Amino acid sequence: MIHEPVYELNPDTKPDNGELAIICEKEQESPQQVVTEIDELTLDAKPDTEKVVATTCENEQKSPQQVVTETDEFNQLKPDNGEFTCEKEQESPQQVVTETDEINKPKPDTEELEKTCEKEQESPQQVVTETGELLQLDYEFNENTEVVATTCEKEQESPQKAVTETDELNQAKTDTEELEIPCEKEQESPEQVVTETDELNQAKTDTEKKQGSSEQVVIQDKTDSTFGMYKQIVKHLGLQKYFPRKLTREVLFLVSKNVNLPDELNDDPSKIPWYMLQNLIMCNYEGRCFDLEESQSSHENAYSLSSALEESEESINHSTENSKVSPIDALVVTFLCCDNFLRQIVIEKLSICQLAIPLLIPVTDVEDKEWEMIVWGMSTITKKWQTISGLSCERSMVVERLPIVSALRLGKPKISKSKVANYVIIGQNHDIFFHYGCKGGNLVRKLSDGLLEMAWYLPIQERTDAFADALTFINLRGNASDFQKQAQFLSEISLVSIVFVAADDFKEYDTKLLESFYMQNGHVIFILDKRALKDLGKALHTMETSIKNVKKQVQYIISTGKNELTISKDIWKSLGRNFKGDHRDVVSDRSIEECIELAHTVNYHVDEMESDCSEAKQSAKELLEFVKLKGKANELPLQKITLKIAETKREQHRLERKGNMQIQEYVDKLQKEMACLRQQQLEINKQRLNVCAYQIFRTSFSNTLIKRKYFFGFVKIMTDQYSIDKLQPIRDEYICKWNELCDQKKAPETTNEQLETLKYQLDELEQQLSSASVGLEHFNREIGQNYEFLPDFKSPKLDFDNFHLAEVAAEMLLHGYPIELMDGDAVHVPIAWIRAVLKSLAYQIGNKKMFVLSVLGIQSSGKSTLLNAMFGLQFSVSAGRCTKGIFAQLVSLDTGLGEDTKCDYILVVDTEGLRSSESGIQHTNNRDNELATFVIGMGDLTIINIMGENSTDIQDTLQIAVHAFMKMENVHHIKPSCLFVHQNVNDVTASDLNTVQKRSMREILDNITQIAAEAENCGEKYKSFSDVIHFQENKHIMYISGLWQGDPPMAPPNPGYSKCILQVKKQVLEIMKNSEPKHIDEFTILLSDLWKAILGQDFVFSFKNSLEIQAFNALNVEYVKHARTFRRNALEYSYGLQNECKKLTAEKVKEEQILDDYLMKLEKDILTFQSSMASYFEKEKKACQWKCKMELQLDDLCNEIKRDLRDVYTSIKNRIIGRAEIDATIKMHEQTIYQKAKKLTEVYRKRQFSEEVLEREFAKNWNEWVSVIPRVDDYVNIHKSFERITEGYYTENDKFTVTSVLLSDCSKCTEVLEKDLTFLSKPGSRSNVTYVNQANSTKQDILEKLQTKILNHAQNGRSYTKQLGFQLFSSLSSELGEINMDEKVCIHKKSNIRLAVSNFKVTLIPSLEKMQEQYKQESDPRLYMESQKEKLWQMFKEECKDLNILVKVVSAISREFASAIKTSLPEKCKLGVIDNLRYTSGKGFSSKMSLHAWMLVEMAEKGDFKSFVQYLSNPIQSIKTFTSEQIEKMCFQEKDNSGSSVHREIYNCKVREILARLKQAIINVNASGMIYCDSMTMKLWWSILLEYIDKELCVKTDMMFFDEETELDVKELSDKLILELDNVQETIINAYDSRLFSDISTSFCDFFTADLLACQNVCPFCNALCELHGPHDHHRTECHMPQGIAGYKHTFSGKLVTDVCTTSVLCNYPFLNEHTNLKFIKFRDYRTVNDYYASWKIEPLPGEAETFWKWFMATYNTELAEYYHANKADIPDGWNSITMEDAKRDMRKWYDI
Repeated sequence: MIHEPVYELNPDTKPDNGELAIICEKEQESPQQVVTEIDELTLDAKPDTEKVVATTCENEQKSPQQVVTETDEFNQLKPDNGEFTCEKEQESPQQVVTETDEINKPKPDTEELEKTCEKEQESPQQVVTETGELLQLDYEFNENTEVVATTCEKEQESPQKAVTETDELNQAKTDTEELEIPCEKEQESPEQVVTETDELNQAKTDTEKKQGSSEQVVIQDKTDSTFGMYKQIVKHLGLQKYFPRKLTREVLFLVSKNVNLPDELNDDPSKIPWYMLQNLIMCNYEGRCFDLEESQSSHENAYSLSSALEESEESINHSTENSKVSPIDALVVTFLCCDNFLRQIVIEKLSICQLAIPLLIPVTDVEDKEWEMIVWGMSTITKKWQTISGLSCERSMVVERLPIVSALRLGKPKISKSKVANYVIIGQNHDIFFHYGCKGGNLVRKLSDGLLEMAWYLPIQERTDAFADALTFINLRGNASDFQKQAQFLSEISLVSIVFVAADDFKEYDTKLLESFYMQNGHVIFILDKRALKDLGKALHTMETSIKNVKKQVQYIISTGKNELTISKDIWKSLGRNFKGDHRDVVSDRSIEECIELAHTVNYHVDEMESDCSEAKQSAKELLEFVKLKGKANELPLQKITLKIAETKREQHRLERKGNMQIQEYVDKLQKEMACLRQQQLEINKQRLNVCAYQIFRTSFSNTLIKRKYFFGFVKIMTDQYSIDKLQPIRDEYICKWNELCDQKKAPETTNEQLETLKYQLDELEQQLSSASVGLEHFNREIGQNYEFLPDFKSPKLDFDNFHLAEVAAEMLLHGYPIELMDGDAVHVPIAWIRAVLKSLAYQIGNKKMFVLSVLGIQSSGKSTLLNAMFGLQFSVSAGRCTKGIFAQLVSLDTGLGEDTKCDYILVVDTEGLRSSESGIQHTNNRDNELATFVIGMGDLTIINIMGENSTDIQDTLQIAVHAFMKMENVHHIKPSCLFVHQNVNDVTASDLNTVQKRSMREILDNITQIAAEAENCGEKYKSFSDVIHFQENKHIMYISGLWQGDPPMAPPNPGYSKCILQVKKQVLEIMKNSEPKHIDEFTILLSDLWKAILGQDFVFSFKNSLEIQAFNALNVEYVKHARTFRRNALEYSYGLQNECKKLTAEKVKEEQILDDYLMKLEKDILTFQSSMASYFEKEKKACQWKCKMELQLDDLCNEIKRDLRDVYTSIKNRIIGRAEIDATIKMHEQTIYQKAKKLTEVYRKRQFSEEVLEREFAKNWNEWVSVIPRVDDYVNIHKSFERITEGYYTENDKFTVTSVLLSDCSKCTEVLEKDLTFLSKPGSRSNVTYVNQANSTKQDILEKLQTKILNHAQNGRSYTKQLGFQLFSSLSSELGEINMDEKVCIHKKSNIRLAVSNFKVTLIPSLEKMQEQYKQESDPRLYMESQKEKLWQMFKEECKDLNILVKVVSAISREFASAIKTSLPEKCKLGVIDNLRYTSGKGFSSKMSLHAWMLVEMAEKGDFKSFVQYLSNPIQSIKTFTSEQIEKMCFQEKDNSGSSVHREIYNCKVREILARLKQAIINVNASGMIYCDSMTMKLWWSILLEYIDKELCVKTDMMFFDEETELDVKELSDKLILELDNVQETIINAYDSRLFSDISTSFCDFFTADLLACQNVCPFCNALCELHGPHDHHRTECHMPQGIAGYKHTFSGKLVTDVCTTSVLCNYPFLNEHTNLKFIKFRDYRTVNDYYASWKIEPLPGEAETFWKWFMATYNTELAEYYHANKADIPDGWNSITMEDAKRDMRKWYDI
């Protein structure tokens, strides 16, 4: 359709040169080249003169275009041809094909109708050539006449189907046929447009004119026609896999290091959608528009002379490239690719950016629907404005009823409708609706026709307001004539329709649409681009007279000579008249939701009517109805109890209201209160089984994910609006009361009572504000509380249901819904619920790594907005209230960024503002301090958000945070990072000024740090802020501009804000690269620890880092594992070294370098040990803080093992050398007897004697042979020696005491008794028994040390001497006498004598006697020969029977092997048992506390108080004893009544292993080259075999045999020997005797406890063992006992104490004992008592005793009181109800045994 005014040519004028210059005028709204065709050419006679009729086309400002002059030749009456050249416009590229029809003959036979439709790449369009009009006199129109080319051009701003109508041709005998061809596709709803051509069947037939057609488009197959256009645009933009509705928020919000820049869009169009979305998500409205620049060659040519003089065809073609996509096209296609949930986010961002949002868009994936109305997508939009009454109003724009103003156009007016609409709504500074003056507006728009866009005008009741009330503006893109359904829809809902009319482009068929505007109820404002002439004027005059509604106004504005601003002012005036008086009521205000029914009547698809969406909405409505009917408190009752639970939990941790009650009694009382509250929650849960709001919400957890997301969305939308409605009246009343209070304060007559009343009323209103608010988070809280209390009531079904709740919550977290970490109302963290959700999250995605980004700032400082803009999140920033509580959302990282940062997700944490008025004045400071610590503590990086350049408001809170994290970094190695962001800074580019501000900020932070450091007594360590928190002022202080460009609500966001946010995001990603993100489970533990510390109030001192403890314990377990392997191998090397040395003589043992070989093996093991630990530190970064200490411990262990190995070698070498003479004597006697036995065989070999006779004769001769061997008679009677030692050691005065002890039963007087102690000062609060226990423990340590000395003496091959006895007794007596506990308690002298004598006699003499007997066995030749009697008898018997030589050899070798095997089995079995226990004993031997707990459970099952007494007196010794007992039980106890045991199985296995290696050695000998002949002597063969036998097997090198020189068949010998070894195996296995291994448990105990009991310190208050067994600075335990168990009692009452050390430190009670010189000291100052107290780290936690110790003290209260000579403790009631099974269960669970 041609949109230009009609110009007439004078028929008398004859164009001489055939040029007709037509300068076409450019429209402001849709710039393009318009070609003006001549409408009427009347040529009745030859023209006398030639004239050029020029119509000048003026360029409007902002829409420059090329003016094309077409020249038509009219030189003949019957022209040969007619050409109409339609040139392509630069702004709207199309390929236009002009066809020339030859009309040379009156009756041509046939001609073809040719239509060339050329489709450009990436921007397909059908170009249709329409029939042109040629005037000829006396010309007959033939039915076969063909078509000439006509170009149908498409508008950029409002594309429409253009119909070129044929102008009347004045001919003598010819009627003109009009052919209408709609040819252009809509931009917003692509369709293939097919031009229909009516057949020309008669020469004189008039073509019927098509009028009143609602849409002049013929649609073919819908699927093909709809997808045809879009597929190519989608492909051009690279969105194939997302079209339609397949782009989700998870894809869009994937955090990447790549940023799409506008300069890159020209080269890569696939970046256009992401560029637009990226900017819109960051609230940068500039992202909607972009410029696609020309190529470099085009830019160069643009400045050449030739380009100024003429425009080549090439440049024209280049300027009209269809490859360039209009921004509005890109936005529409991108929007169609978004799924419904992402559409909602995009629309919300468009609304924030003050850009038009789509109300009606094309639909491509719904059958029988062409258009879709967006209701769900805009349902989250809320706006704030001020009403006429002056009150603030916040409403959901979907449900709010507002007057609607619509804007349409007829034809193509000279002025831009969209631009004028922008001026009307917001003025000149912002473009709400896209138009040709925007960036990229010069590119042709192909898809946006028919689109309905929306915007709102919102007043603030100031003089600058254009309108007094809020308005809804709806803009129809394209020619309304082509979209009469949309026009009809708008006419029904609009109070005012603003219709822009192209006066010269008005067609007859537009009359019907024009009539509909007059017939509608609403007012109409016509904007005419010139005065109405001809058809338009006639139509307007007719319609004006038809108006019957007197209230309705029809107004006319002529735009001629006016610019857009002037026109907009005229429209303001007209609208102002329409909104006054009765005119306001002609059409009722409507909400968008109320338009849905009307949309159905015109066959629009409504997104909200999709089944999942509509069902979810209905459910949400039902839920809200319950809330409205019964109120939040009744529908969500658990949260009311949660307030009490939160308060009780705080009191459990702080014990502030304990009064005079005992701690454990008060703790027990609080536990009962907590149980009662949980019971109330359970009862409530049972009673609401009927349908209620909670049940509806709970049911949604069983819905599909899509339906649940819709439901959550509607719940949030509806409850937010409900909250707005409820909160606004309360706020209004609050403001009134506040103003009244301010006025009353100034009034002199006001009394204090009146002021207090007003303050009370304000407090009440504050409470109402909190209780009236309801949102999605409240329902999630109810779910969380439901989860929290159910674990207290065991039920498999409940456990399953709970797991499902957490699983769904984790799934929603993954899909963009925040999880509430802290209940903002109760200020409570539901740790169990959070832990369950995060555990489910880890189950769903794996235990991924998260970087935690948190934000901290004062209220309403834009924290949530900042995070939303940075990551596209949806933290609440409206609903009439600020963020309350702490919320977290999860965003994923793309692969590239994930690899750079070693992180998978960012957990973004949004917090409520500091200094929140809703928190209550009395709680604000504490709450702020807790929030600051909690938020910074959980975050790897915390953004400190500061409004403006002044940080004064946050300095006090920063000081608390610095103080807290100074302590955490010092003790627990937590060092977070902070990024300071100053918002709303006027000039962010003033680098010099910012540098000064950064320096000032640094000085403030350093000063804060120094103040905190002085308070912590660590001023030397912390002198600057960066010593505590990772901080660099040149990187970590950033400035960003203000959010708004002007004053809300109509102000758009500032693009500079978004650009600054992008820089902040880059800095965050940079910090991420150098951070150590946490695994999900690690974050869960950290969160729990932080919250527990904050609950304890003194969080600066009490923070306990469980992650650190966990890492430390894991490191110890890893170290113990490798250390045990290392020590086990060292033990094996020690055995091997000893066996090898035993085979050597004194001379060889001096020469051989055996030790070096074993040291080399040991060095390899050390390298393996070090490598394993290095790998562990590389993998576990948290353990690196102990790396140096662990390496030192490793070095110490390795050096100790090497030293022990050298000591073993030195000892055995000295022993061999020292025994050389004895060994030579033994060998001499052995050879003598051997020769005598050999001679005796000659006597009996030839006679056949029975075995009994032979044995008798052999025995008689044996006695004669050994009788000549002298005995060693220098053995000492140790008992008599000891008596003589005591006589000489003590004086005459003490001899009576010594004698009486020696004559008594010493076994009954070895223990220290209370009467043995002398108290040098008055006892304190500890019982005397504790000192008795301490003395006995010291005594036991002394005895163990002396026994070790005896063992070393024995290993050196020495026997007992009187000197040794004296040394041992002297050491024992003197060390017992030196026992002086705390310089307050010592042992009597007589008691010392008794203890020394009795313990030496009972404990040390048996060890000395054993040593002497061992020496006797090894050194006495006669005893040695007696041990060889059996072997020599067997040889004698075989020789006398004259057996085959091979049989005798095999028998002799077998006996030697059997003897060697039996000798080595104890060592082999010991290694086997160690290996077995290391890998099969479970967790019992894995850590000290596991072993400890195992022992306590066993003791509880025995129910023997005496065993507990032994434990209390010496826990280490009890553990060692228990370990020995358990090892013996595990090794020697029968399994399943089979008669077998673990040790016997190991024994059998080792026998088989040894014999298998012997058999293999025999085979290897025969296979080697050393056997050079078939036969050889036994002596030679034996020497060769020894080379292949294990060195660890101690066999004789010079085995004696009667026939050593006899030649033997080697192969037969080997075969028979291998067979005989099977018999040997069976014999040895059957000979198993567990008594031979009776001491095995003791040696095993030492092996396992060497690692676990390295630290044997106990708590100075409760005697609990330090649970650490690696290198550590402070002793620590997680399980302190009630102090009464260790003997502590109340000073005045004498009752045993039930308090636990941690609570004593928390409450800071005073205590006194001998260590404090009987002076009271506060528990928190316990470290000042002495070094031992200072070495203990006791956390001031609100704890209570473990269940096990509660049970123990309640069960044995009487026994403990008697034992400690104290009064019974006041046991809390709850302790008496604990059963032994409860105690054992708790212990097993606590230590995982």
